Amino acid sequence: MITPENTFKDAQHLNADIWNQVNRNLLAKSISELMREDVANPQITTKDEDGLTHFRLETDTTSIYYTFSAYPRFLNYWHIVKDSLCKVEHEVKLEHIDVPNFFIELQETFGINSFTLAHYIEELLHTLYADAYIQSNRRVPAAELADADFQTIEHSLDGHPWVIVNKGRIGFDSEDYTKYNPESDQRTRLIWIAAHKNRANLRLQTDVDDQDFYENEIGKEKLDAFRSKLATLNVDPYDYVFIPVHVWQWQNKLVMQFSNDIASKHLIPLELTEDIYSPQQSIRTFFNESAPHKHYVKTSMSILNTSHVRGLSPKQLLIAPRLTEYLKNVLKKDEHLQKMGVVLLGEVVSVTYAHPSYSKIDNPPYQYNEYLGAMWRESPINSLREGENLMTMAALLYVDNTGKSLVQELIEKSGLSTEQWLKAYMTAYLKPVLQIYYQHSLSIDPHGQNVILILKDYVPTRIALQDFVGDILINEEAKKKLPQEFIDNLFNASPNPENAPLTILIAIFDAFFRYLSHVMITNANYTEKEFWNCVYDIITEYQAEHPELQEIFDKYNMFIPEFKRLIFNSRRLYNGYEETAGFPHMKKSGFVPNPLHQLIHEEIVTAKEN
Repeated sequence: MITPENTFKDAQHLNADIWNQVNRNLLAKSISELMREDVANPQITTKDEDGLTHFRLETDTTSIYYTFSAYPRFLNYWHIVKDSLCKVEHEVKLEHIDVPNFFIELQETFGINSFTLAHYIEELLHTLYADAYIQSNRRVPAAELADADFQTIEHSLDGHPWVIVNKGRIGFDSEDYTKYNPESDQRTRLIWIAAHKNRANLRLQTDVDDQDFYENEIGKEKLDAFRSKLATLNVDPYDYVFIPVHVWQWQNKLVMQFSNDIASKHLIPLELTEDIYSPQQSIRTFFNESAPHKHYVKTSMSILNTSHVRGLSPKQLLIAPRLTEYLKNVLKKDEHLQKMGVVLLGEVVSVTYAHPSYSKIDNPPYQYNEYLGAMWRESPINSLREGENLMTMAALLYVDNTGKSLVQELIEKSGLSTEQWLKAYMTAYLKPVLQIYYQHSLSIDPHGQNVILILKDYVPTRIALQDFVGDILINEEAKKKLPQEFIDNLFNASPNPENAPLTILIAIFDAFFRYLSHVMITNANYTEKEFWNCVYDIITEYQAEHPELQEIFDKYNMFIPEFKRLIFNSRRLYNGYEETAGFPHMKKSGFVPNPLHQLIHEEIVTAKEN
């Protein structure tokens, strides 16, 4: 029955105080990120002795400007004091902050066309709606989160730290939001459909049998029931594979876009999964809560989120099991990675399905061939040893409403000093990534959501890596080592004449350590120099342990003065929302000073002065 209570439940978290707070938070993030990308160029008005710098940002209208104060950080980053943000109109200070209006007021200054701006504001409003929900419902105290289970932590996070519109999710309505987003903390069932092998392509690791696999994932009795149902429809059950599909994808894309296939029995809907799944931060990947030892399931979700439509690339799905096999073999033979206890969460089975029309078009927008597919990834639960627990690395950026950080709670509960804990974390995380990059020439993307920390007594001791198939970049060294089928179907790294170790400098330093160091400084009483000195110590320690790699260390130098800057936010503002045939890659423009070079140079200068 439709009532006002359940009709308007989706607006209960919207009130003036929360709305103003999330706008203030997002404006601070927006200005800070746009300053890094040379989009926003405020004027410095004054500077305090402690480094606090006061700014004035003009708008397109002379009667409106913004003022704020910020502390400088490494990597050309500014920590904006949120309470200092103020909009001034006709010399009257306004308390209310409105992020969409901010972008409208600076449209000409920023150089954004009106079509792009309208789409961008739609994503901003979706993001603010989600932020208000989180602020109202899911701000778990850091002390509580430190002892929480894997999925509670996963559902308590704030989204991508770099992207301004990090919860755009264009395609979801408010009901979808409450049912399918991780911060809503809801579980869901997926849909099983049968797909004819004429158009479906099932790929497995060589040691995985399809019958055994489906029996483990579906259950033998249920699998037999599926095949019996297919037989009653006068089709051969063994001409079909089984694909898990998200309910949203079925209702919004498949039932209409694949109507012909359903009518011709190329696709046959079966029933909901018996297992209950927990959505991860990516929204399209699901952890099996009914049977945590079973595989993650990654499904197509054709919503626009962060940078692209979240379908699944057939090219990458087709090579995922073979690439997993190859990488696991590399890991198995590497005694250093084995000693470090690194876990690769293998993408062991995948299935693609070719649309009968879109697959015949040369270079259509990429999302039209990514409507239907799935991939199964190993669960980290199976790799746990006694006394260990899991936490996505992105959780280290969590700060609760009182200003207490999760990382601070972990340090306090561990009984270690901040320096000891940070060194343990860097050893567990950074050393394996360095080994994979320098020893094996594999440029994975080990950002916060792709790394799962394995902790014991609140201390990270080792890592599990996931989603490496979709994020591997191929450089010249890798091309000499990898089989051709991988080279043809993975992303080729952009030209890198400087031979900079960009995977580490961008994906780790800029995309994660920039934010983690900020949390350590602001919410864990640690200095920025201490943080980056720890990074330096771990890298030099690793290099000392591997003198045989000195030539490659010299070629891909971690201590170069500067490295290319990834422009995540301005790419959207300037390139707009036009569809592309290929996956929309991030672009680089300008350079970022390397904090390790700055530290080394400072030490040299200090030594000379003394």
